[in-house]
Parts: sequence; structure tokens; C-alpha cells
Amino acid sequence: MSEAPDGMLDHLWTEVLVFPHISLLNDEQMGAYFQDFDGQWSAQTKRAMRDHGAVGLELNSNWALERQHWTCPGCARSKPEVFRKSSSDILLAKLELHHDHLWEVATRRPAMVAGADWRDILADGAPFVVENIRSLVVRFEDSLICSECNAADGKAKRALQVDPRFSYSAAEIGRFVKPAPNRDHDIDLDCAREIWDEQRPSFERRILLLEILVDDLVAGHLQRCREGAIPAGRPLMSRVGIEETLRSAFWSASRGTQNYGQLSGLRADFLARSVRKDIPKRAKRKTDTRIPTDEEYRAYMPETAPQAWAGTAEDWTCPCCARTKRSSMRMSAKKKWSGAIRNVAQYPILQDDDEIVLRERLFPDFPNEMHLKEMVWVEVCSDCADIIPRIKQIHRDLPDAHLTLDQMKAVLASIESHMPHEINFELASELAKANFRYRYAGEALSAFSSLRSTFKRQMEFAAKYPDARQDVFERLTFELEVERRINNPQERKEIMTMLKDDDYRLSRKSHPEGAESEF
Repeated sequence: MSEAPDGMLDHLWTEVLVFPHISLLNDEQMGAYFQDFDGQWSAQTKRAMRDHGAVGLELNSNWALERQHWTCPGCARSKPEVFRKSSSDILLAKLELHHDHLWEVATRRPAMVAGADWRDILADGAPFVVENIRSLVVRFEDSLICSECNAADGKAKRALQVDPRFSYSAAEIGRFVKPAPNRDHDIDLDCAREIWDEQRPSFERRILLLEILVDDLVAGHLQRCREGAIPAGRPLMSRVGIEETLRSAFWSASRGTQNYGQLSGLRADFLARSVRKDIPKRAKRKTDTRIPTDEEYRAYMPETAPQAWAGTAEDWTCPCCARTKRSSMRMSAKKKWSGAIRNVAQYPILQDDDEIVLRERLFPDFPNEMHLKEMVWVEVCSDCADIIPRIKQIHRDLPDAHLTLDQMKAVLASIESHMPHEINFELASELAKANFRYRYAGEALSAFSSLRSTFKRQMEFAAKYPDARQDVFERLTFELEVERRINNPQERKEIMTMLKDDDYRLSRKSHPEGAESEF
């Protein structure tokens, strides 16, 4: 647009939007960009850690996504008052989404009456009718409450032997709990019993109504016609509105760049930086290594991926830790043999210079620091397969943690037969952070693969239906000329051929603007 002649684009207006790279922000910057939210990075959380003398933190996603000045609708405590230190000196910062259990009862009822395949048996609109039945019979809307109030609901019902299908509302929980700052609730069971006695007739009536309505649905009396229905996710009132217009403009402007995947991952990146779950340290108990007998080894079959275990040769060794199938078996805490062969994703580095030239020509707006080949699966033992999940659990700021096979080997601090691996998590986190460029390289690979697939599919269609050939050629020409900014007609034709044939050798040719190629 900046290169357009004066006056050509007077019918358009623009606005520059700025988005942060969350994974690159420090704690102070997180606080500046997300002032209304909370997380392990916030000053409020750090202050609570110091004040309570905590050695760890367990902060869940509900807490991170709720404003800092929130108060519980049950016990009326603020976030600073909800913080609580566990017996393991872990600071707990947890909010729960509390709901009426009649919702699940209504969800299960159709299967109880009509069978597990009720969605296929009943009329097409049956699931929508069930959704309305659920909304009708529940007593209260979902509400975000502190974990102590959520736990108090279950404690009161178990102590009073209340129907487990019944749920106390947030306001009712507030009536029978005895809250105090930074501790679990005491419960007034007499008050909880009084509330149950008050609500029992209404609850039983709702159960009866639920049964009547579902029976009528199964009998065919509550059908819902869905022909011509407007999709719920895109109602007419929102079309050409603010959200749709912004979303469409963003996807159009960022298409073919690394930013295309940035916005969709914003929430995941925020939670990765904000959520934390420290595991209490426990003293290791020295135990004798249990070795499977010949009979136990022959009889063993893992519950996870048994086909992979059975189909792997006896002389197989893990390409990461070099253990055999037998030496990777170990006794679990439940006194059962565990161990499996699982797949880990690996991305080989692309070495084909011709394909690299073509990719960078088509997608110049990616960093293009490295280029990846299509993902391959590598079979490793289950302990090695757990390396990356364990890194993500400890380092929530690494949602896209990736290690190459050589790096996985490097972070193994100790390898023993029939024992879990000891992992150097400090080294693992450093390597995973250094591999952040794999994220952009993966998005670039996905963009190239998608474009290649689209061209192949449309050109195959044109070959099958000659009458459509001109239309297809014009669509692909528009994609290359406008979206990919390739102005030379001969170069566009050659790129179409290269994508169709997976032969990128012509991509080394130079095509100066307006010049005709010798091909």
C-alpha cells in the first residue's frame, strides 16, 4: 500500500495494531501489557509468595484469566485472601468453575432412555433439544468460585448424604461456610442441611421434569427442525461487525507470514507464562532395582500402544538412551510393570538448496533462519518420550518445547536399566528456549505445504476437467501475483510446474522484473 500512487487508495483507511511476543516478555513487561490479569509473573502473586514464605506455587488457568481485583461470589474473599499455603509449603492460587450437576444428569439421560447411539436414532435436531432441556432444569448458571468454596459443596453433600445430583449455588455455599483469610473453610452443616431441605422439593420437581421432557423427546414429541438454521458461531447480527471485520482483515494481512499463527496462539502463550504447578519435593527412597524375570518379560504387554511393543524386534534399542525393550521395563509405584515404545516428533533440517530458494521466494516474510522437512516419528522408550512433557510441566513458559534427538540424549543425567531417567532440567530448558525458532520454521513449513497442496489439487482438477483449466490458471496466477508478489509471468508458470511435480530445480533461475525466462 505504501507504494501505491497518491489518490489510488483513498477509499481505504488503516490502523496499526501492536501485539507483544509473550514468550519474550519479562515479568515487568507482562505486568504492563496484562494489567488486569494475574499469573506467576504478577506483583500480587510474588508478594503473596514472600508474605506466606512459600517455596513453590500452584496457580491454575482460571486464576490467571480472572482480574486481580476479583472477589469470590461465595465466600466474598478477595484474591489476596484466597491465597493459601499447603502443608508442602506450596502457595495455592486456584479458582474453579462451579456448575449444577443436573447438567451432567441431563446429558446422560437420553442415552439411558434411547441407548448410546441416541444421536443417530432420534431426529436430527435432538441434540439441540437436549441442550435446551439442560438449560431449563439447572438451578443456576456456571460461576467462578474459589477452590475452597468448590470443595465445600462436595464436603457438605457427603456429610449430609445429600443426593449427589444436587449442587449448592455459590450464594448458598456462602451461607454455610465460615471463611477466613488464607485458610480452608469451616462448614456449618446445620445451615447446609437447612438449605437442602428448602431446595429439595424444587430439585425433585426438576428431576421429574427432566425425565418427562427426555421421554417426550425420545417419543418424537419434541423435535426441532434445523433446515436453514444460521450457524451459532456466525449469527447474522455479527456479520460485517467489528469482530468479524477485524478477524478477516488480520488473517488477510498476515497470510503467508509468521504472524499468521501468532494471534491464534496468544492465549496459549499467555497461560504458559502465567500458570504454574510446582510439585512438592519428596525425599527419594532407595529401593532395590526390580528386574523382570524371563516369564514376566514374555507375558508383559503395555496398556499404552501394545501393538508397537509387540511389533518391535527383540534386539531393538532406544535411539535416545540405548536401552533394550527389557531394560526399559520398570516396576511402578502401584507394583505393576510399566514401560512402552512411543513416538516422538522430529523435524529433520532441510538441506535441498533449490527447495529453500523456492520457499523463501514464496514466503519472504518468515524469518527463514532455518527450514524443516516434514515431521517424522521416531520410536523411543516411554521414559525418553516423557522428557519433553516433563519439561513442559516444570517450565510452563515453554509451551512449544522441542528437543532434537541429540539434545534429548544430552539432557539425560543418569540412565539405568529398570529405572526412570534423571533429567538435567536446567540444560533442557536452555536447549528448549534456544529451539524457539523451530516454531516459526514449523509455521513456514505448514504454509508452504498448504500452498503446494492447494496448487496440486487445483491443477489435478484442471487436468481432469479441461473446461475449468482457464479458471484454475487465473486463480493460481492471482495467488502468485497478488499474494506472493511474483510479477514475472514466466516465473509464475514455472512455479506452478515445480509445485505440481515436486521438482524445485528451476527455482535457482533469476527472473528480473519484466524479463522473459528462457524456459
